[in-house]
Amino acid sequence: MIKFINDLDTLRDELYDNSKEILRLLEKRKQIAMRIGEYKNSKDLKIRNREREIEILKSLSDDRFKEAVLNILFEFSINYEVEGKHPISPVKYSKMINGIKYVEYLGEIDNLIFILSRIFNPGTLILCRYNSICEIFGMGGHHITESIEIPDLIIYLDGRENQDIIIREDYMLISEKFLTNKGNIYKVEIR
Repeated sequence: MIKFINDLDTLRDELYDNSKEILRLLEKRKQIAMRIGEYKNSKDLKIRNREREIEILKSLSDDRFKEAVLNILFEFSINYEVEGKHPISPVKYSKMINGIKYVEYLGEIDNLIFILSRIFNPGTLILCRYNSICEIFGMGGHHITESIEIPDLIIYLDGRENQDIIIREDYMLISEKFLTNKGNIYKVEIR
């Protein structure tokens, strides 16, 4: 029994050292991403380069775990590439509809879904029947699933009002209530 506990402590120490090394490497990646962002801004280049992401996935990923980790790393890097740039989308605050206070995001639907994927908690479970939307959430490090017993949030893509998140073709509204409580949302169904 004592040997087992000592082995567990040894494994935990190894895992702790591994975590420290990962954090050191992530800090280095953050600095590199910020420099890449500065370069892209100075040359007026797009921040996201899906072709490059696919190239990296093909060369480094041979299983779903590595693919998921790489997608999380892509989003981590993009976050720091855009840090010095203006917000991703023009934002208008305090839109009121039926007594509900919203933040309004303007843009094309794919960009709005991308913004939403960055607002959700990392690793959120997403039930979605739209392949292009699932792909965006998957690239954001979220888990795509085929079923959720009881979702924390349901998003309707038909623009229904009185929802926490309203998505239409060229804008998205996110309620102040959602932004305040988003820390408790880990299971989302998109209809």
